[in-house]
Amino acid sequence: MIFKEKIKKVFHDKGYPLYDFMRRNGFIEQTNLNLNLCDLSQKRVLISYVPIPNYDFSEIIHAQSAHINQIIYNFTKRGFCVNVCYANDIQSYRRICHYHYDVVFGFGSAYKQACMDNPEALKISFIMENHPDVVSQKYSDRIRYFKSRHPHIDISSSIVRSGFFDADQFKLSDAGILMSSRYNSLNFSELRNKILLINCNSIFNKKYEFVPEEVIKSISSSRRNFLWFGSVGLIHKGLDIVIDAFKELPDLSLNVYGLDKKEYGLFEELKADNTYNKKRINVLSDEFITDVVKKHNFMILDSCSEGMSTAVSTCMAHGIIPIVSMECGFNEAPCIIQLEDNSVEGVKAAIQKACDMSDEEVLAMRKDCYEYARNQFSLEHFDHVFYEELNKILNMKNY
Repeated sequence: MIFKEKIKKVFHDKGYPLYDFMRRNGFIEQTNLNLNLCDLSQKRVLISYVPIPNYDFSEIIHAQSAHINQIIYNFTKRGFCVNVCYANDIQSYRRICHYHYDVVFGFGSAYKQACMDNPEALKISFIMENHPDVVSQKYSDRIRYFKSRHPHIDISSSIVRSGFFDADQFKLSDAGILMSSRYNSLNFSELRNKILLINCNSIFNKKYEFVPEEVIKSISSSRRNFLWFGSVGLIHKGLDIVIDAFKELPDLSLNVYGLDKKEYGLFEELKADNTYNKKRINVLSDEFITDVVKKHNFMILDSCSEGMSTAVSTCMAHGIIPIVSMECGFNEAPCIIQLEDNSVEGVKAAIQKACDMSDEEVLAMRKDCYEYARNQFSLEHFDHVFYEELNKILNMKNY
């Protein structure tokens, strides 16, 4: 075993996330951002979040990196001194736990411990996933549905998606900001009447512009192509259901982007002649425009549980019409096709609805998607809404 692999194994076995920080060139904790030494009454906030990578923000490669920057900015805009630690590294928090915090913001084990250590602080849960109890139940339902259709396929290689959240965090919180839909917000009984909604921000390929005269030319040739654009969790995100639907639609094809390498084997067992593993692709690349945007009118995500899928919002931001489950976290909109049934038959029915649309209807809906997403899922929209909601919550303690 080479030295780097030995180091990785040590960190992994001991439960430390340090190797991932090293690999991602991120941080462990940051302190005293916006500190004003001349203001002895300055308020201090602890933000418990995922690592912020050190890279040139002129080319943002992940939506989280952009919105955490704006979260920090908005606290400094309100005059706060800001400390930041990694959400699931309790050691990261303990190195800065000696500070007095007026506000605790975020999620994870560090957030929960900070809430208990600072009982008088205003505690704001920032939630980017569905309720963990709902996630567990819906995933179990999906496993049962999979086994009913494929009793002889071993699914031990299927990745179980585990998050940063548990119900105790919500019980400790004075308020919550949920990146999801009204439908999913109903699952958070611990924060009933104390939860505010915000949209995710998407990644935009700056080289792409929606030109109707050009898009209409590709619609007809793309009719047979459908897109699955996701990440880890083949069963969690319903790819198995979509593949089974396409087995009964041999005249159409499904192109799969973003599948985790550990699930390639399961995909090979499930796939049909018209389903293709296209692996991962960089949204900021030219290939994303030529191979994804210009060759697909519709994308499908039948996930059993999301906060608000950035895969979907990113496709919408480039004019691709989403066919999605209610659990994907989007409020109803004319440019979104909601699955009425998360089964194989439900997916087939939605695909048929898409196939029945005329080229002109597809063009109009793609244009609506593009414009809706560029407005609702922009970083500017996130920044504006977050600042308004943060002010509402801070006013609870007259901060």
